This record gives sequence, structure tokens and C-alpha cells, in this order.
Amino acid sequence: MMKKISKIMNSENEVFDNDFERNYAKLINRYLIFLFLLFLFYSVFIILFFGDAVSSVFLTVITFFWFVLISIEGKISRYRKILKKTIIIVFIILTFIVSFFYIYTSRNAGVEYFYFSILFALPFFFNYKKDYHSILFIVAIIALNFIGCLFFELNFLPRSQYIMNADFKIIRLLNIIFSFTTFLIDISFIHQKDKLINGLMKETEIKNSTIEDLLKTNNELMKQQIINNNLTEDNIAEILELAEMDSPLFLEKFQIYFPDFMPSLLKINSGLISSEIHICALMRLNFDTKKIALCTNSSVRAIESRKYRIRKKLDIPSDININNFILKI
Repeated sequence: MMKKISKIMNSENEVFDNDFERNYAKLINRYLIFLFLLFLFYSVFIILFFGDAVSSVFLTVITFFWFVLISIEGKISRYRKILKKTIIIVFIILTFIVSFFYIYTSRNAGVEYFYFSILFALPFFFNYKKDYHSILFIVAIIALNFIGCLFFELNFLPRSQYIMNADFKIIRLLNIIFSFTTFLIDISFIHQKDKLINGLMKETEIKNSTIEDLLKTNNELMKQQIINNNLTEDNIAEILELAEMDSPLFLEKFQIYFPDFMPSLLKINSGLISSEIHICALMRLNFDTKKIALCTNSSVRAIESRKYRIRKKLDIPSDININNFILKI
């Protein structure tokens, strides 16, 4: 049983696109475990000290609801479509639960402090920039519940018959302690989430830097190969200008400067058409997709489609960059 719980907490059964999603799933699972233990404590506390079986059963059902959420596989992969709406609903339900128990305890047990616990949990599950409207909606629900419970009698809701006046001081103290503890735990989880995001940003920066280095290396390689073909700077400027102008003389000049390229290309596949050879020549000059599209008055999507057909004709594996392959011909 403990091994199963450990697997669930560590999300070992889930499939993720990257380490960030895997670690974030573990973090969500640990947070849900915290909610599970919190509600379990309250359900046991209420039945043992006050004998309120109805409230205890109600909280126990919610307790196992958190455990069901923990066991759902692939939470992160479906987050944008399903889980986000589910989380909004859960926050609203939690708000109504706090409001119910606030009235149920005759407003004397310090239950209102848990409104703030819900607010403090928002940064963990939501992004302030992307989920602005969702956050605003939840905050509005919390505010309306708090104001409504504070200023309206709401006599249609039941009041506890099990709590004595002498018990309210103890319950209020416990609720203050637990709400403050919840605040600290929320801060801890938010800090861990920020560390994951910062780590992802640094990893992205490193990858971007690596890509820039590779592009610089490719440019240097192209220049070196042009030098090896005994081209002058004027020759280089001329052929680049013809390419950028989409001049009909481009391929003629290109063949003069790179006499071995087209024969080597056609040796791989003699079925290449002239437009595909033109694209290959531009790639040989290390033009990227956007620049090729600009030079040929085509859309980026059209060039990507042509490059895909060229890849198929030249039998280039999917894990090899087509520009790198062409540069080596």
C-alpha cells in the first residue's frame, strides 16, 4: 500500500513531455496529500470531540476526494483542457464549504480565516498573467461569500447543536493555528513552484544559447567552405545579392562558385526539380526558412512543405537538421 502511495506521489505511472511537468505533478500530488491530511484531521477531530457525525462524514467524503485526485494519471498533460476547470470548481466548492462551516459554528469558531488560506493557494495553481480572469472570478466568489456570511443571517443554514460555548475558544485557537500553518505551507509550495519555473527558464536560456552557437558555427563553416572554393568577398556579396533578389542568374552563378554541389545533390536523387534545387542552393548559403521565403516571395509554410519533400527525396533522417545535411554536400 505504501509503495502504491509513493508511486502516486512521485507520478511514476504518468507520461510527461519534460522534467518540469514531471516535477510539477509531484508538487501537486504533495499539495493534495496535505489537503487530504488536513481534512482527515478535521473529520476525526469533529467526531471524537463533538460527536457531530453528519459533519464528520461530510468532511471524510471530501477527504477521499483529494485522494481520488491524486490517483488520476496524466494530470499535467490534460491540465489545459480539463484540470484547469476542475481546479476552479474545487476552489469554489472549498469557498462554499468554509462559508457553510462559518455559519454552522455561529461565526464564533474562527472558520473565516480559511478564506485567506484559499486565497494564498491561488498562486500555486494559477499564473497571474495567463489565468487573470480565472483568479478574478475566484476572488470575487470568495469576497461575496465572506461579505454575505458576515452581513446576512442566512437562517436557512443549520447551526451546530454539538458545540458548547466553552468550546469556541479552543476551536478558534485551532483554526487560527491551522490557517496560519496552511499559509506557511502555501508559501513553501509556491516557492518550490517558482524554483521549478526559474529552472525551466535557465534551461531554455541554455538551449537558446546552444542554438545560437550552432548557427554561428554553421555560418563560419559556410564562410570557410566559400573561402576553400577560392571565392573573394566580391564573389560572396554578388551571389548573396542575386539570391536575395531572386535573380534568374542566381543558379548559374551558384553553379560556377559551387561546381560540385548540384552534381552531388543529383547523385543522391536525380528526381529533384528545379525549384527544389533552388531551395537547396539557398540552404547551402545557410539561409533559414524565413529568409528563403522572403527571397522566393513564398510563405514560410510553403517553404517548410518544400523542405519536407526535399527531406523525403534525399532520404534525410528526421533527427538530422536538413540545413546541416545540405551544408555538408
